[in-house]
Amino acid sequence: MEIGHGLRDLRPDGTLECEECGMPMFAFSRLKGEVRLECANHHHALAREPADAARLRLVDNWIAKRGAQLHVQHERWGTDDLKGRDKRDI
Repeated sequence: MEIGHGLRDLRPDGTLECEECGMPMFAFSRLKGEVRLECANHHHALAREPADAARLRLVDNWIAKRGAQLHVQHERWGTDDLKGRDKRDI
């Protein structure tokens, strides 16, 4: 579920507050000119890509942390190796 109608500005720490539930939203991807964010309740938002380098590094750091977290989850669930997978390859 995408929230809001326009691009919002990120907080100084590179996050947003979810308009739907009030939880913090963290970046999960960045394209030219925009940042995509998600809260723990899977609400999504778009924000302007920060112009200052420090805030841009924070956004990239949130994205890297999310990728590392997903990698660990896949390792724990056994989805990073072929052993344990069924025919559907899930």
